[in-house]
Amino acid sequence: MLWARAVAPVLGPFLVCMLMVSSRAGGGMRLKTVLGWLCGSPGGARLMQGSGLKGKSALRAAAMTGTMSPMFFLGTVSGWLGDARAGRLILLCHIAGALILGLCMPKGEKAAPVAAVPVALSQALRDSALALLTVALCMMLGCAAARMAACAFPRLPGWAAAGLQCALEVTGGVKALIGLGLPHTVALVCGACSFGGLSILMQNAAFWQESGVGVGALILLRIAHAGISAGLCFVIFGL
Repeated sequence: MLWARAVAPVLGPFLVCMLMVSSRAGGGMRLKTVLGWLCGSPGGARLMQGSGLKGKSALRAAAMTGTMSPMFFLGTVSGWLGDARAGRLILLCHIAGALILGLCMPKGEKAAPVAAVPVALSQALRDSALALLTVALCMMLGCAAARMAACAFPRLPGWAAAGLQCALEVTGGVKALIGLGLPHTVALVCGACSFGGLSILMQNAAFWQESGVGVGALILLRIAHAGISAGLCFVIFGL
């Protein structure tokens, strides 16, 4: 239900548009990074696939594009919080955290220019459908892991159970976290979304595999992203 109501309607149309736009723009990394921010994970990783990125360049791109969809924050998270302003601030700190993290990463060799090969609508639809199916299966695995963890540790306090769920499947975890009404919920939600959880990590890893960016590296990047974005949210806005 979360995938059908909160993820697919947001990610699907954006991913189709982004694939078509990026394929007609010559494959520039800056444009793909911005498009990745507009699309959200694993859209950024999918847009970078086939760009010839390796080593430090791939890590830098993975740091910048491991974000969640703006519409998820502006629509879903804002609705759960009951505060549109908080959703906008979370999005701002989330994107700023990814940008800061990427700029702090060492530069690698530039990828060889990739000739623009326009993607037809039918191909964009097929690629997007495959990406959405990957997202759905990763979310299912994350939800199953969260349920098993809840059964294995039934006495966990609410904040710990929500944190564990966020670490495994962020969509349901964030919803549970917001329901607790903890202090500095906005910063906590920002950090949780920036980490992304096991589900989103698996989604991005599926597309970064050919560039040599492993799951371990992605986990470290997302931990750093979570710390930076939550810190910005707390220090600048006090939320």
